[in-house]
Amino acid sequence: MSKFIYFILLLMCVGHSLPYSELYIDEDFSTKWALFVYGNEDAESMYDAFADMALSIMLSIAIPLYVLTMKLIKELSSK
Repeated sequence: MSKFIYFILLLMCVGHSLPYSELYIDEDFSTKWALFVYGNEDAESMYDAFADMALSIMLSIAIPLYVLTMKLIKELSSK
């Protein structure tokens, strides 16, 4: 349970440290993503597309950090 809470806190820290997703995600790509996933490109589906991509970016940063810190903790506790 503590590892899950640690991962959620790490994910929140990563998400908080990133700027608004509109600054680093290309609008053309998000339009194509919204059309592919949601079938239209209105404001709500564009917002959802930006949120989907921002979550995937946060996870792609948080998962390696989590794995590395867990390995570091395991290594330090074994010594």
